[in-house]
Amino acid sequence: MRNFTFRKLKSTDLPLVRRWLDAPHVKAWWPDAERHVAMMLDDLNSPGVDMNIVSLIDHPFAFVVDYNANAYGQPQYADLPPGARAMDSFVGDSAFMGQGHASGYLSARVRDLRMKHSMIAVAPNTKDIHAINIYNQAGFKKRRLATARDGSLVQVMTHL
Repeated sequence: MRNFTFRKLKSTDLPLVRRWLDAPHVKAWWPDAERHVAMMLDDLNSPGVDMNIVSLIDHPFAFVVDYNANAYGQPQYADLPPGARAMDSFVGDSAFMGQGHASGYLSARVRDLRMKHSMIAVAPNTKDIHAINIYNQAGFKKRRLATARDGSLVQVMTHL
């Protein structure tokens, strides 16, 4: 098992996250880097949003955020029970792709979250087969297809 570390996102991390958001492999699924960075800045001190930089051997390589799945009126999470957490994530450093790191850190993060929450949910775009496979490797199971607020079709997956 790898020793992934999760550190709270700080404002000083935003230039790094911005570079990651501009990388083609991230931008494909997280377009509009300016909007995402602005949202992160707004949520830095929000008690309901937990944003983290993921590192391996002191090398930051990914971003993961979790939040109350019912807090933002996202239709893909409308049927989830109170207390469920939603999670979003991306590997920013492409050198860490294709080695099992994504499913590894997602599994580690879910283990931590499950100590307080009965359900963790994700909703990758149905066209992002790679993400769906990674979430599956991390123990998430397909729940249903749903339409997100932006009109995209997503695969809601849960970890019980």
